[in-house]
Amino acid sequence: MQSFLGALNYYSRFIQDFAVYGAALYQLKEEDFGPGGDLSVAQRAFEALQTKVAEAPIMKHFDRTKEVHVMLFANEWALSTTLMQEHEGKLHPVRFLGRVLKESEMNYHPAEKEVLALLLLLKTCYMQLAGKTLHVYTRFLTLEWVHKSKSLFGRAIQFAVLLSPWHLKVQRVKEQDVVFAQLLQSSITNFVDLEESLAPLAPPNKGSTTIRMDPAMLYARLPRDYRGFVVSFDGSAKTEKYGGYGSCSWVLWSLPEWKIVIAANAYLPSTTANVAEYTGMNNGIKAAIAYGAEHLVIVGDSRLAIQQSLGVIACRKESLLTLLNIHKELMAQLRSVKYLHVVRKYNAAEDSLATEALESKVSRVVLAETRKSELVTLNRIQEMIYESNEDTAEVVPREAEHHVHVPTGSEFSQKKTFEHFVRDDTTIKNEYGNMSNDPTTSESQETCQICQ
Repeated sequence: MQSFLGALNYYSRFIQDFAVYGAALYQLKEEDFGPGGDLSVAQRAFEALQTKVAEAPIMKHFDRTKEVHVMLFANEWALSTTLMQEHEGKLHPVRFLGRVLKESEMNYHPAEKEVLALLLLLKTCYMQLAGKTLHVYTRFLTLEWVHKSKSLFGRAIQFAVLLSPWHLKVQRVKEQDVVFAQLLQSSITNFVDLEESLAPLAPPNKGSTTIRMDPAMLYARLPRDYRGFVVSFDGSAKTEKYGGYGSCSWVLWSLPEWKIVIAANAYLPSTTANVAEYTGMNNGIKAAIAYGAEHLVIVGDSRLAIQQSLGVIACRKESLLTLLNIHKELMAQLRSVKYLHVVRKYNAAEDSLATEALESKVSRVVLAETRKSELVTLNRIQEMIYESNEDTAEVVPREAEHHVHVPTGSEFSQKKTFEHFVRDDTTIKNEYGNMSNDPTTSESQETCQICQ
């Protein structure tokens, strides 16, 4: 088995989705071959790879004069990328790349996994791809969102920085897209058709308690004509040193008009920030159920409350576990629930209500139309919650100074001596020194919420 996998490490560049098929084999341990070991999945993967080796497609050499096409694929346990170029009206494979996902990466949204697949290609084939426009075929338009979103946090910030030098033309390929399938050379499998066929090859989960949720539940995106309810919430608290009290707020919105159905806040004499967030979320859901909601979208800036509600991260504190169980009981009364986590500035209306209760130490329901108008003005959730209507998007490099530069032969020959580096370093220090002494120079900092 080891010699077989060792040989395939080289031939993997000629086998589409090699990592997807080989994941079960790489997980094999000595005890799996003993009594009680289940080798059925590994056997199917072994047979599939044997067939793939025999039927490996004829690859084309990379042609710098031709446009570059990239097809991305990712599932629960692996990711892969197909580098293609057009020959005789068909997209022929130039190289296949892929790898097994790390345990922490398995919880990523499928769109984030596809970004990882693209980054793998850009790193491996940098010299061939630098400075070129890439036509990327994907199931999601996340690449466009990463470059255009006004609310980047967590991994999205890293993705945006790593992709900023590249010029991408992203095209979303939907299921049963006949036009795209006809473009592919017969030896390339359309990623849309892969998902179901790979189900029998899924490697077994060994001791993992992770719950993999429907991607649509993790990142709620609504069509522009969506009609229904959205509940947004917030919570805040003072530390025990300053009294240990807090507040929470919730707003029930009616879409598509974004009309406030109910807006309220509550003073909490003894609480923590996470308990306050949970309380605001649960009160908002109760209000939605009272107004007859069957389908609900929940929006907040508490990553902990949202991800624990989804089961993505574990809840171990008894105080939060009680509130989480209440939340699950409320969810059982609804037909469907979606979640969206936003950073604080897009949750400004709810933050304003929570701050009001924190300062006044009074709970109330907002009845004044002037106050409701203020909350509508502060609301920015609509900037984040709507899905893109386009299937094609072009992503250009961020700034001119980030453009990918391909060194010429003459540039390679002009090697710098140690003296050059010392002179360059001195020049840079002098420039920074002049900037620090310039009273007209000011620094601006922009704070982002980083989510692990």
